[in-house]
Amino acid sequence: MQSILKKISLILALLIPCSVLLESNAQISVIDSLENLLQQHIQKDTIRINLLNETAYKLYPINTDKTLKYAEEAGELADKLSFAKGKAESLRLIGIYYSLKSDYPKALEYFQKSLKIYKESDDKKGISRSYNSLGIVYNYQGDYPKALEYFQKSLKIKKELGDKSGISSCFNNIGIICRSQGDYPKALEFYQKSLKIKEELGDKNGFSICFNNIGIIYKDQGDYPKALEYYRKSLKIKKELGDKSGISRSYSNIGVICRSQGDYPKALEYYRKSLKIDVELGDKSGISRSYNNIGVICKSQGDYPKALEYFRKSLKISVEIGNKSLENENYKELGSLYFKQKKTKEAYNYSKKAYIMAEEIGDPQLLKESSEILAKSSEALGLYKEAYKYYVVFKTMNDSLYNEEKIKKIAGLEYQYKYEKEKQATELKQQQKDAVRTEEEKRQKTVRNSFIVGFILMLILVLVVLSSFLQKRKANLILSAQKEEIEKQNIEIQTQAKELRTKNKKLNELNATKDKFFSIIAHDLKSPFSALLGFSNLLLKNYQKYDEKKRKKYLKFINSSLIKAYRLLENLLSWSHSQTGLIDFSPVKINIKILIDEIILLLTEIAGNKNIKLLTNVENGLFVYADKNMIETVIRNLISNALKFTPKNGEISINTRFATDENEQNFTQISIKDSGVGISPEIQNKLFKITEAVSTKGTENEAGTGLGLILCKEFVEKHGGKIWVKSETGKGSSFYFIIPNKPINSDNNKEKITEKQDK
Repeated sequence: MQSILKKISLILALLIPCSVLLESNAQISVIDSLENLLQQHIQKDTIRINLLNETAYKLYPINTDKTLKYAEEAGELADKLSFAKGKAESLRLIGIYYSLKSDYPKALEYFQKSLKIYKESDDKKGISRSYNSLGIVYNYQGDYPKALEYFQKSLKIKKELGDKSGISSCFNNIGIICRSQGDYPKALEFYQKSLKIKEELGDKNGFSICFNNIGIIYKDQGDYPKALEYYRKSLKIKKELGDKSGISRSYSNIGVICRSQGDYPKALEYYRKSLKIDVELGDKSGISRSYNNIGVICKSQGDYPKALEYFRKSLKISVEIGNKSLENENYKELGSLYFKQKKTKEAYNYSKKAYIMAEEIGDPQLLKESSEILAKSSEALGLYKEAYKYYVVFKTMNDSLYNEEKIKKIAGLEYQYKYEKEKQATELKQQQKDAVRTEEEKRQKTVRNSFIVGFILMLILVLVVLSSFLQKRKANLILSAQKEEIEKQNIEIQTQAKELRTKNKKLNELNATKDKFFSIIAHDLKSPFSALLGFSNLLLKNYQKYDEKKRKKYLKFINSSLIKAYRLLENLLSWSHSQTGLIDFSPVKINIKILIDEIILLLTEIAGNKNIKLLTNVENGLFVYADKNMIETVIRNLISNALKFTPKNGEISINTRFATDENEQNFTQISIKDSGVGISPEIQNKLFKITEAVSTKGTENEAGTGLGLILCKEFVEKHGGKIWVKSETGKGSSFYFIIPNKPINSDNNKEKITEKQDK
């Protein structure tokens, strides 16, 4: 899916520099006219070269093979006639062809050749176009600093030429880079700049593009109502322009939002509208994408026969047009569909095709999804070796994509903070300038009025004594009012300064908490890595000297240190993500006994090492509404802590009970009680506080991160519950937490979706 969207976005970005995007039928008419002119003008001169390049440019959104053919012919003829400008443009068009084929190294090679010729010819417009093309390719290679550099170079030339339309396009491209980096405020700012210029130029199609891009920003941030508002604005303009292809894309985008909100009937309605237009236009790529979208909705609604029909239709067309990404998407969906129907052999075959193709085109998202289905179907067929292999791939890709998304969201928060801080500083500075300017104007006005009054008084002093007196009195009143106004503004400025100091104080307190947190992490992270370095150096230097038993011993030490470091990093990411408010919160109905049994199964080996009994007293059929990952993390952390502080031959009991509080609210209480060393009152007061994080050694010198209980508190409170401890030194500890037995509303409970918008 991501690779398909990348291709679509690339096409749209390359189309933006055009002054107007033509409606599909009109576009085909223009291409037919150009090809007729080429047949009539067979003379090998610069006119034919320009016609070849223009035809190639108009064709690339429709027929890439013809684009390559005409561009290469233009280049050969330009070489014979030494027509530099024609040669440079032909090279750029060949670069666009390779960009659409995702051969980015080849595309960069041709764009650089084109740029070199344009520079030698001092063709400013051509240089700007080449910079723009280079920026687009670097963007899709993920080299955002390089892409931004070339877009800014292009923008500089557009400003020198006074090309407003080109400036607007550059602002749009820079906005794309900011969005790719997660800097949504900056991206929105550049899209707004682009929109302002489009409004000045009266470019309605430009409005539509900007509205669509702004809608994407809000969709990425999970603000679906706002995204829907801008997609509808874009659709309205497309309808006014009669741009059927654009209307189809808008319908598809709105369908994505409806699907993200769980409104499958509405999503299906918009996907069918999009399909109807694609059929009218003969847009095979669009038809195939619409079939795929409809198939996904049918699968979500449990209509498997219909879903199978649409996926097969989509697959057939995607194979015909050579759209590898869409073909792979269909293989993956068919594999998933057959697995849901318990048709294991078919699920295995299709998911295997999807997996192989995902490796070929380098699509990590599809690789993750296909490997998951492949692992499950292999297991069902008894191919356990293959199942293990593909599960490892799935786990690796899932962790990689999850961490990448986390990093991007954290970076987005940093950009948001910087943007807000810069905005506040700019506004305050402007307010101060405005206040100074206003006072200066008033002072000059006062001096001027006083001079005029004094001059008049000197001329008519004798004749108008009474009038002079009244004028002085009036002047004094004006000055008094001005003084009061100045004092009032000074008070306002002081109030604003006080508010700014308060905000700075709050930021300093947050930074102090952050510094305290990272000092804890630095201390706890050092220990496992020190052990890793020590044991690995010993093993490396004395590998031949040590026998197999001793080698295994050191390898166990290294493995143990790695596990501790991984758990520390895992807790760090979970805690920091919960603090930002961006952690996924998806409460579902959970059988608490099954969940606890699964966790105990995972910890049985650790308990066995210390001969500790794990006892449970959990009611059958007790269900709670909770986020499974969060509650699993809470219970696992509490049991792990109990294992850590319980000596050998000890006992740990896990109990649940159903109760009702004074407000008639039902809740489930879960407790983990151990026969360990207990916790002193002093340390109990420091638990669950990040600024007082406690990390102590267990009965077997097991190290802790100091974050487990803090993370437990965050997750329990996110469910509307609470957590507490009862303990006496030497008599063991009991940790309790409760969660309500009914779903709760949360602003963080927003479904994450796969982006499916433009075709």
